[in-house]
Amino acid sequence: MSEDEAPTAGDQGRTRTRSSILRRLLLAFLGVSLLPILLLGVLSLNEASAEPAGTGEAGEHGALFGMPIAMVELGVAGASLLLGFGAAMYVGRTIIRPLRSLESAMERVEAGDLDAAAAVTTNDEIGHLSGSFNRMLDGLRRETMVRDLFGQYVSPQVARLAIEERGQLEGKVTRCTVLFVDIRRFTALAEVLPPARLIGTLNHYFERMLAAVEAEGGIVNKFGGDSLLAIFGSPLNPADDHAARAVRAALHMRRALAEFNREQAASEMPELQVGFGLATGEVVAGNVGSSRKVEYTVIGDPVNLAARLQELTPELGAEILLSPQTADGARDVAALRSLGEIEVRGRAQRVEVFAAEEATPDLAERRQMYGEIGTAGG
Repeated sequence: MSEDEAPTAGDQGRTRTRSSILRRLLLAFLGVSLLPILLLGVLSLNEASAEPAGTGEAGEHGALFGMPIAMVELGVAGASLLLGFGAAMYVGRTIIRPLRSLESAMERVEAGDLDAAAAVTTNDEIGHLSGSFNRMLDGLRRETMVRDLFGQYVSPQVARLAIEERGQLEGKVTRCTVLFVDIRRFTALAEVLPPARLIGTLNHYFERMLAAVEAEGGIVNKFGGDSLLAIFGSPLNPADDHAARAVRAALHMRRALAEFNREQAASEMPELQVGFGLATGEVVAGNVGSSRKVEYTVIGDPVNLAARLQELTPELGAEILLSPQTADGARDVAALRSLGEIEVRGRAQRVEVFAAEEATPDLAERRQMYGEIGTAGG
């Protein structure tokens, strides 16, 4: 693209001819200076070509420094033309260079580079414009930093939606799948590890778990010290196959945990044992809190049931437990077995519980390790 063409947002990629400041200055110079100089030159040529009326004093008045006045006039016209052209070029470049620097910085910012800055080399209007652009860029960098920090304390989806909706995330009833993960015997672990080492271990562990959740399109809604609550199929991450995604995420998390524990053992650090509870159903998703502090979360029976199922994992000898609704939506992604109708704390009726396993050849070996579990009391 030539320097006289620039894309416009309204044209969506098409270009239009851009007026050049340097060209306008040269045209103004030609209109104001060149025409009088040319007129002077024409008159001088006419005078030089005319026959002299006489000699003597008239001839002496027709010379300057021993040269005919006509030639002197032509010389002055030529010098004036060169000086005017040079002055126009100099003034034009003093305007064009800072504008091009500003234009280059704006193109870099448009491409996402917020480290760009326009050079402020003059103290005129263009220098003021460049300084204003740099101050605006500082504001953009601060806004980006705040948004990035915001996205570390809440999920990026929540941060983006909160900015778009100006924090007005009203409650919506939606059907989704909730995944609850908790570290077993965490209190004993906290007693043997120094605080700094404990926090480091948890951060390393949660880093692996978060990657597994996000790989399946899930959102980690909250960390509860040693627990994690993830959501699949909420208004922030809608998906028709949210149950299948949640079960795949749980299986992925278990594989990531095995790798994490191998690293822990190699470093002579305690290994972690966790339980997974998954439940599907209708929840209310939205902001909960006061006018000073709010939290985007989900509330409903699936959240409570997922937490209760996770509590049953040691008792039932299975790491991943599902509600019937979750099992219905995940039969194609895992090997499921019913553990019968189990009594769940806080619920009046028994709930049929399913254990999820990897659909791999080692499934029989894993079942033999846990044992076939029937209904409670059977």
